[in-house]
Amino acid sequence: MSNKITSLNVGGKQINVNELLKAAQEGEGPSPEEIEQQQTEQAIEEAAQNVTYTHKDEWRQDLASNRIDVKEAEKILDTIMQKGFYEESYRIAGSVFKLRTRTTVDSDRLIEMLRELAPESDAVATHLIARVNVASSLSKFGDNTFPHSNPTDGNRDLLDEEWRLRWAYVSSLPQPIFLALAQTMQRFDLKVNLACDARALENF
Repeated sequence: MSNKITSLNVGGKQINVNELLKAAQEGEGPSPEEIEQQQTEQAIEEAAQNVTYTHKDEWRQDLASNRIDVKEAEKILDTIMQKGFYEESYRIAGSVFKLRTRTTVDSDRLIEMLRELAPESDAVATHLIARVNVASSLSKFGDNTFPHSNPTDGNRDLLDEEWRLRWAYVSSLPQPIFLALAQTMQRFDLKVNLACDARALENF
């Protein structure tokens, strides 16, 4: 004998179980408007995934995120190609100072000093790198103008002598002024590095 339940009495109301189960299995499908919206959202998502940025697009995006104009970046690169270096002027407490791009000799000197001095911690190394690089980049501070000879195969001694003059001057500055120079140099280096980024090349 079958005990299959075909109806229920809920609150005095008879409910057909078969119809209830059938409705639950079939469910109510989405409306045409909902289907269209889902299709539109899917198409937008697929289009976004298929967007391909070129290297130059990425470069321009990095420039924009760092508040650097494309024309300014192009000017920096052109100047370096023509003159071999780029230089910018800044003002601090009424005094003008200038920073210029460093050379491969400056990089070699920094590596040599790090190897020789072997800083005992990252903090010491960071401070040393900042001092060495500021001394390598500083070309003018107030009334003091510092020489920067162009590197050649046989003038390393001259370049080191010029650098030592700048190092001595930087070492004599009050710490807050030195920190201001170091922070300015970080921004300067960022601009130059992005301006000379290989992604700016047409065929990269």
